[in-house]
Amino acid sequence: MKILADTHALLWLVAEEPADRIPSPALDLLLDATNELLVSAITPWELSLKSWRGKLPEARPLLATWDATMARLRAVILPLSDKHGILAGHLDWEHRDPFDRMLAAQAIIEGAVFVSRDAVFDAVPGVRRVWGAGHSASPDADGAGA
Repeated sequence: MKILADTHALLWLVAEEPADRIPSPALDLLLDATNELLVSAITPWELSLKSWRGKLPEARPLLATWDATMARLRAVILPLSDKHGILAGHLDWEHRDPFDRMLAAQAIIEGAVFVSRDAVFDAVPGVRRVWGAGHSASPDADGAGA
């Protein structure tokens, strides 16, 4: 199964105690070696910008060890494509954050389960979000959660 990690999910996954921040359903998916863990190419950009602005200083260690960390996680970097960009710009969704819009588009196009704590993604048709109890990663789940 393809799993796309939201930026905060990736940041917390590499923290000392990921189970303290990521609930079991989501953490299990992220750590399951039979899944294909996707990390969007937009994620290091988001982390870098927020770190540079002083909003996310805890991203600096991850950014400094990016390649080694991605290799350790067996993560596949998902490039941004023209199709991703077009869909991100045309999503029928009031949410304006360009990073979130791109991640939603990538999850839809790639058919990936999206691991995120942010319930705002539940409003996007085609996004199957998993975080805590009440979210299913089954292929026919609608992502609406409980």
